[in-house]
Amino acid sequence: MSHRSRMVDPAARLGLSDRVSMACKCREGSAKMTGKIQQGERNWQHSLREPMIDELHARPFLRLKAPCRLAYIALKPEQDGSHTADLSRRQLTAFLARFGAAPPDEDAVYHSADLGDMVLKWEHHSEFATYTLFGCKAVEHEDNFAHFLHRHFAAEWLNAFDGKIISSVTARIDLVPDETALDAHLSERAEDWFGVNATYSAAFVTDQSAAIAADFTTDKDGHMRIAMLANGGIGPGRTGRAMQRMLEIETYRAMSMLTLPVARHILGQLGRLNQSLSETVEAMSAKQRDAGESLEELLHISSDLALLSARSSFRFSAARAYETLVRQRIELLREERILGRQMFAEFMKRRYSPSMRTCHSAHAQLEDISDRTAHAADLLSTRVSVTTAEQNRNLLAKMDTRAAQQARLQETVEGISVVAISYYAVSLLSYLLAPLTKMLPVSKTMLSAALVIPVVLLVWTGMHRLKKRLIREPNGKIDKTQ
Repeated sequence: MSHRSRMVDPAARLGLSDRVSMACKCREGSAKMTGKIQQGERNWQHSLREPMIDELHARPFLRLKAPCRLAYIALKPEQDGSHTADLSRRQLTAFLARFGAAPPDEDAVYHSADLGDMVLKWEHHSEFATYTLFGCKAVEHEDNFAHFLHRHFAAEWLNAFDGKIISSVTARIDLVPDETALDAHLSERAEDWFGVNATYSAAFVTDQSAAIAADFTTDKDGHMRIAMLANGGIGPGRTGRAMQRMLEIETYRAMSMLTLPVARHILGQLGRLNQSLSETVEAMSAKQRDAGESLEELLHISSDLALLSARSSFRFSAARAYETLVRQRIELLREERILGRQMFAEFMKRRYSPSMRTCHSAHAQLEDISDRTAHAADLLSTRVSVTTAEQNRNLLAKMDTRAAQQARLQETVEGISVVAISYYAVSLLSYLLAPLTKMLPVSKTMLSAALVIPVVLLVWTGMHRLKKRLIREPNGKIDKTQ
């Protein structure tokens, strides 16, 4: 025997009363210590600590003791995003007022109220609110299910607010004393509950301590029916958790399938947009269209895709989250086959999963065509950039040619200017020096000829220096290339 196996917890040697007393003292000591911390100069408790702990216990499970009847509805506004906690609480307050019950707290997201013969459980979610009425006295009613409980969800109450029924369930929970007779009892009563030749799914749940059957369709009153058989080995807590998971499966299924019409609409639009994109890309490849026309078409396609994405992104994201919750709740049931019936996971795989695949496909195609449109726009932008660069290069080449021509023309003009200025300078000097021809043995013609070369050199030198002075750089240095 190892040292660890020989160790004995000292608390294990104490009696039950001693352990309870010790636990109470520990809690009292902890409370005193917490009080001392909070009474100091600083409060060491994070402001969100208590709210985060409370959130873990904000939505307790139902506690249902068989036999029992249950009515359930989930309300959601027609318009996405219009569901608010304040609106949901006002609707709950109006419902409770009909029974003289107290309203919920101002910031409540969960509320439970005893209404006499029945109990109400209300929960607020981000997109919808749920109402659950249940009671054990209802089993005396002659109805197989809880349609009479649904009458409390009166039409005038529903019409007074924006919420519409997205899910409605009527359920019964029966106690079967014989723990081995769940399947036999279900086989005997299924026709009474769901009708002759009814197609319903069923399974043992919670380690065969209960059996649940559901038809996942609506009866003549618009309610889905769930029947649960429990034996003596399952308590109110497990019974309530199993039933609540069934209610959540139905609600999250309904919420996720709200995306299906959106997906079908998008698929229809994507066919048209994909055809337009293909034609535009083909025209770009064959250079059959001007770049401006192609860009205009791509902008039109991109704007349509952006509008579709803006209108559907929330629903696609919500559908993915709700689908995950549906599958998680089914796994928590721990199903086992009963009477050879189709289990809930199998039903969802055959009937529900194709709808979700359609939604996922629409979302994937929307992202794909958006990416391809962006890629085509990038290619067109690259082509336009290359064309623009080539045009700029040609323009610069023409400018260089023109500048060279202007430079040559300028040099020609400079040469002509030197000749003209020199001509007039020689003429002036000839007139100025003409009297010297009488004193020297030089004719006027010879004097003019002697002046030509010096005058030309002086004029050329002067103009060259003037040119250098005019083309000085901003820093004052002379451009040596000139």
